[in-house]
Amino acid sequence: MSALFADYLYAPDRVARFYDHRWEGIDGLVRLAPDVAAAAGDRERLADALAEQNRRFGSSALALEHVEMLRRPDSVAVVTGQQAGLFGGPLFTVYKALTAILLASRMRDRGVPAVPVFWVASEDHDFDEVNHVTVADRDAHLETLRVEPCGYAADSPVGHISLCAEVGERVDAFMALLPETVFTDELRRDLHAAYGAGVGYAEAFARLMAKHFAAFGVVLLDPLDPALKQLASPTYMAAIQKAPEIADALVERSRELVDAGYHAQVHASPDMVPLFIMEEERRRAMVRRDDHFSLKSGERDYSTDELLELARFCPTCMSPNVTLRPAVQDTLLPTVAYVGGPAEVAYFAQLQPVYHLVGRPMTVIVPRASVTLVDRSSAKTLERYGIRMDELFANEDDLLRKIVERSLHAPTKERFDEVERRLDEGLAGLREALGSVDPTLVDSLEAGRRKMQYQLGKLRTRFVHRAAERDASLQRSFEALEARLHPNGGLQERTLNVYTFLALAGYGLIEDLAAAVDPETRDHQVVDFGGIASQVFV
Repeated sequence: MSALFADYLYAPDRVARFYDHRWEGIDGLVRLAPDVAAAAGDRERLADALAEQNRRFGSSALALEHVEMLRRPDSVAVVTGQQAGLFGGPLFTVYKALTAILLASRMRDRGVPAVPVFWVASEDHDFDEVNHVTVADRDAHLETLRVEPCGYAADSPVGHISLCAEVGERVDAFMALLPETVFTDELRRDLHAAYGAGVGYAEAFARLMAKHFAAFGVVLLDPLDPALKQLASPTYMAAIQKAPEIADALVERSRELVDAGYHAQVHASPDMVPLFIMEEERRRAMVRRDDHFSLKSGERDYSTDELLELARFCPTCMSPNVTLRPAVQDTLLPTVAYVGGPAEVAYFAQLQPVYHLVGRPMTVIVPRASVTLVDRSSAKTLERYGIRMDELFANEDDLLRKIVERSLHAPTKERFDEVERRLDEGLAGLREALGSVDPTLVDSLEAGRRKMQYQLGKLRTRFVHRAAERDASLQRSFEALEARLHPNGGLQERTLNVYTFLALAGYGLIEDLAAAVDPETRDHQVVDFGGIASQVFV
């Protein structure tokens, strides 16, 4: 967790100057909603485009009702989004969508017509970030599966990439990694329906999201839609006209963040341009040189008037970069809140001046729900070895030591503890005697103490690993626990795909999560879906 994100959660006064609004829960969103609704753009053209898209994605009747709700002059949108990760990407994609869904639902309960919208990042061109998926397989080993695109060119937006004929085989290979359960056939069938040969990569993702969240009516948005591009044209034009000011403001804001002890999430330079040119379905970066713009490759120059004409008459020829995309989003949608992860919360701190320069108010930034899912097998292991959730997130060696010493070798643990205690006591007495004769000897004693403690700790670690290796059941339980709850030593939500757990619980898991997760808490949440009980801890 970055210092900026931590302060946004727990010390908001420290970062308040970098945001237009403070996240104050549903009450704050309800108060802001009328002003946001009044400033909305062309609702009819927006809703027409979204209705066509969501019918194509196979969205539910409720989602289409929510699209129609956006035509109302008093309606607002709770927006989130993510790259089009393979088979839905990491778990946090689910938590983003659920946070937006739950916040919109709570606003509707307060009389505000609020709609959850999921922005499918089809314009993103980093295919290596979305071409793979990781699960804990049936033996609780981490496995990563990848797909290859058809006709892929570097810098192509993922929305322009199609799936190859082999994708069906990849779906089957993926499902073969997962436990065979009563839910397997339905999950496999739905994956094949979404990820078919010739289907666009981003569209396949959208189809899957429509299936996962059918009961909640999330509205899916693909920004590559020509109709939406036309609605974004005025923001593109404003960004071109204000390009020098935007670059200078981003550089200055980055400096301010660093001076305040934080970090600049997005690199900014004085010659940057917040738009890409689309050429032959490739995103081409631009830089500003004196009184004109150039492709970063140097192949072509544009005058300001040429770019403005392009933005006016061919907005599909342009694509916003990360610094402009949020402002474009809030040009299209009556966004009352954006649900983002830690990195997004950080980069919005940089983007405040961009919003102001293109004439848009900055929306409320809401941290997405952060969750660890605990399956029944993992819950039993935690109980068997007396492991608390905070211990699970400790160093892997420390956790293994606690398991071994508590369950197998409590007497040996006590002996190690006694040796360490006696060593400290003996050296403490020796320190006083040496100091009375020659204070410099104390430094030598201290250096010796550190070496002895290091060697004793090293021996204790070797003992723990040898003991674990000799107990096959414990070793398997520990490896399974780490793979499912703490994969690669990090948060589960950043590595594992939801199918790790859908295979165990079916689609009911998503409904259970919606009932268990609190979208307004700032704390990490632990959900035991063996019997869905939510436990929150800092």
